[in-house]
Amino acid sequence: MVWAAFGFNGQVGLAFLDGRQNSPKYIETLENHLMPFAENIGGRNWEYQHDNVPTHTSSATKNDLNSKNVTVLEWPPMSPDLNPIENVWGIMYRKVYENGGQFYSVNALKTSIESAW
Repeated sequence: MVWAAFGFNGQVGLAFLDGRQNSPKYIETLENHLMPFAENIGGRNWEYQHDNVPTHTSSATKNDLNSKNVTVLEWPPMSPDLNPIENVWGIMYRKVYENGGQFYSVNALKTSIESAW
């Protein structure tokens, strides 16, 4: 699984995640990737948007984001068309697999994903 984020001021480095994700793992991903990005943009007012999967909307995740004063955009469930990262994933997918791209190792796939990002 790949996690990424972007904003007006740039993009967060990709996070390649192993195994099934849960709230503690998601919180760790945010801590290691999103929060440093937020600090780099000077901690100015910003809002975070993620989808409404249970890992993202759990009490633990909400409490963690609240404790860091992160404002999360409210938006309806089952509406990927309203989430800009979904369009980015589509663009990246097309770039990674253009010209019938096939990958025979995880590292080759990761390299292609990083290049597209």
